[in-house]
Amino acid sequence: GGQRRGLGLEFHQLREFRDGDTLRQIDWKATARKRTPIAREYQDERDQQILFLLDCGRRMRSQDGDLSHFDHALNASLLLAYVALRQGDAVGAMTFAGDDRRHLPPGKGSAQLGALLNTVYDLQTSQRPADFPEAVQAVLSRQRRRALVILVTNLRDEDDEELLGAVKRLGRQHRVLVASLREEVLDTLRHEPVARYEQALAYTGTIDYLNARNGL
Repeated sequence: GGQRRGLGLEFHQLREFRDGDTLRQIDWKATARKRTPIAREYQDERDQQILFLLDCGRRMRSQDGDLSHFDHALNASLLLAYVALRQGDAVGAMTFAGDDRRHLPPGKGSAQLGALLNTVYDLQTSQRPADFPEAVQAVLSRQRRRALVILVTNLRDEDDEELLGAVKRLGRQHRVLVASLREEVLDTLRHEPVARYEQALAYTGTIDYLNARNGL
């Protein structure tokens, strides 16, 4: 019998990557160890839920090229949402530190991508600081069902203590990934050159998403 691993997966075995496998089947740790693509065989549980928690505060206003950090983060999040919806997951979004709070509960299918675009297309950043404890409280009060919460922000060194406490609290109920625009993100990209923040965030976000689904 299979062993339960992580969220919504029943793990069966590791084997070499074959034609027809999807990227999300790759076991990144085993692949790195063996230096050849290794895939996991598993069965998917229905209704995996993913919630993007988007920072709209002042730290996202910095420019990187023609776009703000927020625009890059939004582009990367939408790309990742598209991938997740294609894989059959339910995707939603919630904003914080903006002038108005948006919330789209997780849903499935191509219609949900349209709903997501309608929710975020006119979002603007504010001059407010990011209040991570408040953002976590909003998620806990609205997202009752266990989900993979992807916190998209632009970390600062001084955030560590407040953010850690908030993430720890959120992690009692949900799986949490912090997708930061800090340049250290680029240091983790060993395998391909990444020119822009949004590519870096999409790339590392995709790997984090896959690893989370694999229960790593």
